[in-house]
Amino acid sequence: MAAAFGATWTVLGEGYQLAWGWLVLMLVLTAIRLFDWWKYRSALTSGAVGAPAQIAYWQQNYGVWLCASAVLWAVLACAVIDGEAQHEGCVAKYTLIIIVSALAGGATGVTAALKYEGRCYISILLLSGSLALAIFSPVDIAIAALGLVFWVVMLVSHNNNNAILRQSLNLQHENIKLIADLKDLNGTLETKIIDRTRALKEIAHLDALTQLPNRRGLMEWARAFIKDHNNLSVAVMFLDLDRFKQINDALGHDIGDRVLVSVAEQIKTQLPPDAILARWGGDEFIVAVPRTVEAPGRVHSLSDQIIEAVSLPFTLNGETIKLGVSIGLALYPDDDKSFTDVIHAADLAVTEVKRTERGRALAYSETYAEIQRRRYDLSRALGEAIGKDELSLVYQPLISAKTGRVVAQEALARWKHPVLGAISPDEFIKLAEDTDRIVALGDWALERACTDAVNWGQDGAGVKIAVNASIKQLLHGHFDLKVVQILNRTGLSPSRLEIEVTESLFDDEHLEQVLGCVKNLRELGVEIQIDDFGTGYSSLSRLHKFPVTGVKIDRHFVNDVNGQGRVIVESAVMIARRFGFEVIAEGVETLEQAKALYDIGVDKFQGYYFGRPSAVACQKGFDPQWTSEVPLTTDGDGASFLSYSGLR
Repeated sequence: MAAAFGATWTVLGEGYQLAWGWLVLMLVLTAIRLFDWWKYRSALTSGAVGAPAQIAYWQQNYGVWLCASAVLWAVLACAVIDGEAQHEGCVAKYTLIIIVSALAGGATGVTAALKYEGRCYISILLLSGSLALAIFSPVDIAIAALGLVFWVVMLVSHNNNNAILRQSLNLQHENIKLIADLKDLNGTLETKIIDRTRALKEIAHLDALTQLPNRRGLMEWARAFIKDHNNLSVAVMFLDLDRFKQINDALGHDIGDRVLVSVAEQIKTQLPPDAILARWGGDEFIVAVPRTVEAPGRVHSLSDQIIEAVSLPFTLNGETIKLGVSIGLALYPDDDKSFTDVIHAADLAVTEVKRTERGRALAYSETYAEIQRRRYDLSRALGEAIGKDELSLVYQPLISAKTGRVVAQEALARWKHPVLGAISPDEFIKLAEDTDRIVALGDWALERACTDAVNWGQDGAGVKIAVNASIKQLLHGHFDLKVVQILNRTGLSPSRLEIEVTESLFDDEHLEQVLGCVKNLRELGVEIQIDDFGTGYSSLSRLHKFPVTGVKIDRHFVNDVNGQGRVIVESAVMIARRFGFEVIAEGVETLEQAKALYDIGVDKFQGYYFGRPSAVACQKGFDPQWTSEVPLTTDGDGASFLSYSGLR
């Protein structure tokens, strides 16, 4: 009735006088239902309810009045939707939609015992409103469609609740029957209790999907084994599947479950009879193998066999599935006296495998525990350091290959922890990526770099600022709008800003979202460059689709520019020329490299040969000794900007 009064008040607020009549009908119906309920309670108390026919009568009675109330709600909703389609206003309409949806949602549980009456009630509520929206209010066709979807979901939910309730009642009935049987057959009481206890224990110790021992089952096995074989050690292998999440997301959880079952079968075929395979959770498994004096090295060979078995492709529903597995090894009691802690040690080892090189086995070392502890401490400290004096930016110049001028400065983050000292960028930036602090770090670096670039004054007025951006920044909120806000706050011209993003930009998973963001930045005038070009998976079709302005060749190819890396550099230059991109080479450390790159056609250089990252952005140019022509250009005062030929 609270919903009825609320609906009446809202509808009357928009001038629908019919609400008074509707409320009266609802009150009358409520009174009838209360009277009917009182009669049922009286019959129940007197013992007049018990026969199936009597129960069916009261159930039918309840269902009729329930559906009658749904009809009243449907009439009010249709009337209001029709009325508001012809007049201005929408509060009453959407309020009724919310109320009707809430009633339908609540009915999935309240009417779970009434299989057909509950479905009828939900259908009257949702179908009438959805059809009314579709017929009388075309602008709400999307909501009407969602209403139909919601109707289907509610029917499914009601059906599931009905099934669960029936199962519970059946189980209750079985338990009652069991008690009655036990009273008659006292001689079989102990046997039945033992059998049921054993069945419950098996259920509690087995994984429902794979029928393997679960965590509890594994620990029960360990306690029994250690008690009976306290002179033997146990090798624990922590298995973490590689690429399972992508399969689960792409093909669905049903296929994912079948993949887990298949993988479990593949692993079991490789295990010796005395080993145990358990499912630890998700896509993680545990193998425990007793170590004998006769075969001390079989654990390592077994891990290789498991890796090979899991990596074999198999087919499900016409899809070829190919997984990998990373394995962490630990020994009981060598690595710890507690079997639980040994499992944790193996988990630390597999975490190190996933962090460094997947698809292999690695034995536990105390170093891994120290690494994880350091990562945890640094992660917490990084959250506090962002925006404080602990973080700073240094700048490394980008040089025009033709003139030797400094045309841009790349902003690079540095962290000096008050206790741990200087933290390597390779360490804390990777940590920021893994812990999702990269968004806050990237936003701070972008604003600080833009502010510094404005403060360079007249000497740096024509020099651009290059800032690295993580793909997570582009996917987090409206990154393009955030760039606009930072440019407005700092006063930096968009044409002076370059955003560097790695080739993960082209990942299919978020292609359209990132493409829209990049297009908006380009329309603003911001340049977009692909960092570490050649190390990822950019295809020509994707490269053509994105309006990037330049590609930065990875330093590994630059270091080998006089060897096999030259082919990669030449290919990158050729592709860039076809698309109209600039080509930047990073990691240039010698004059010979600069000359080779210039001869290939690289547009810009960056590297230690031209300057190490510095807190003060150097704006002086270089003598282009790598070219056959050496232009001499002066600044406004007539002084030569070719001040020196290289920095080490």
